[in-house]
Amino acid sequence: MNPRVVFFSTSEISLPCLEFLQHEPTITLCGILTQPARAKGRGHMQTANPIALWAQEHQIPFYPAETLDDAAFHWLQSVQPSLGIVFSFGHRLPQRFLTIPPLGMWNLHTSLLPKYRGASPIQTALLQGDRETGVTLMSMTEALDAGPWLMQKTVPIAPTDTTLTLTQTLAQASAECLQTSLPRLLSRSYTLIPQEESQATFCKKITKMDGRLDFSQPAIELERRIRAFQPWPGAYFFQKNERLLVLQAHVLDMIDRSLTPGMFFTDPHQKTLQVGTGKGILVIDRIQKAGKKPISSAEFLRGNRTFLATAENRRLGSTKEKFSLH
Repeated sequence: MNPRVVFFSTSEISLPCLEFLQHEPTITLCGILTQPARAKGRGHMQTANPIALWAQEHQIPFYPAETLDDAAFHWLQSVQPSLGIVFSFGHRLPQRFLTIPPLGMWNLHTSLLPKYRGASPIQTALLQGDRETGVTLMSMTEALDAGPWLMQKTVPIAPTDTTLTLTQTLAQASAECLQTSLPRLLSRSYTLIPQEESQATFCKKITKMDGRLDFSQPAIELERRIRAFQPWPGAYFFQKNERLLVLQAHVLDMIDRSLTPGMFFTDPHQKTLQVGTGKGILVIDRIQKAGKKPISSAEFLRGNRTFLATAENRRLGSTKEKFSLH
């Protein structure tokens, strides 16, 4: 009889791992514990998460747990798992859950632990300007992301990576890490490496307010924020109470010392929208109004001729208008 694997997840990032487990002949994917449907969109319709939808499509038993209460505990006992895998689940598992699978409960985390323990390791790696990140497979303990690890897989971060593209890369790396490690987990043939507590760093949960751009920050930090908060919560600023979403930007190497942070202007040919920052100039490449499609900054300038107050304001180095940041 094959070992039985139970999987805990809520996020789309774990779908490659599930695809691997479903087709792996040495195990049986016996169940999935996920979070329940949530109200989404303007209509607040109840929408199942990608993991629940995958489980339904592939006829894998799943349990939508709002909390890890007695009912969830008894469901986990009922599927009789040999091994548990947790990946982007959204709940911390109590100790009694960790002891159910005889081969242990294991967690995939998208950082090179002990760096970036917590809820937002992918966004934080981009915000910090890291050149590489990775995935760690660790034995779970009650302490947050603190267990000893079995395997780490490093992936590079491209200069143009967003949270969306880096998540896709890490999803595949996580499946490869699980595929490599699974025989060792099943045979208990491994040596665990303790995390160095003195090197541990932590990252917080991202909120909608984190996406708001503060142009007093350096241009390089703003560019990182734009990539880190793509697709959610999005990087944005307000101009005359209108929320404008910045989808893509780059840093101009030139520094105009007369430029006040938050002042918008354009190049002589009116092809790029630029803004002064705490250090350097940020060039906005793609922008989006609420309810409208994404467009280039050149298209935005053509369709919003009053955005820059006067003809003089449209030339680099001339008088510039400072727009409200709130």
